[in-house]
Amino acid sequence: MKIVTTTLGVITLAVLALLAVMYTGAFNIATAWEDPALLRWVLVTTRESSIERRAQTVQAPDLDVTNRINNGFHRYREACALCHTPPGGKLSPLAKGLNPEPPDLSKGEDVMSDAEVFWVLKNGIRMTGMPAWSPAYSDQELWDIVAFLKALPDLGTEGYRALDSKWPPGRK
Repeated sequence: MKIVTTTLGVITLAVLALLAVMYTGAFNIATAWEDPALLRWVLVTTRESSIERRAQTVQAPDLDVTNRINNGFHRYREACALCHTPPGGKLSPLAKGLNPEPPDLSKGEDVMSDAEVFWVLKNGIRMTGMPAWSPAYSDQELWDIVAFLKALPDLGTEGYRALDSKWPPGRK
């Protein structure tokens, strides 16, 4: 009985503390505020575990197709490049103000599977500035972006500029 009473007391105190933080405005929600290391770890771990779990059922198609990569470039250029700085580019004013900072996809440092990247593109990530692109793009178009992102680290600045010189589509 004492364990139950103690547990209920601890839960009650935790709920009261949470409500105090919520209603007093004690937690700083500004993007200019840098999260403490523990909070950053909690958020990153939660995000990565959630994406990994939800992407387990996603089956990636063959992405090593030139046409798919070219189509993905066009989608990346119109939807992603503003936040995810292209090779050789400068951070946009929008990207500078995001917290967390959008990853530099041209470096290929993010260790997400193709299925996980697709899931993120399709569903977005809450409270990061990463939108869900499924209302605007079909699954086929999202897979094209995944194909392009997979090829992006090997393109380098010159390869990206060569594709960009043909932007917008139909430009001679």
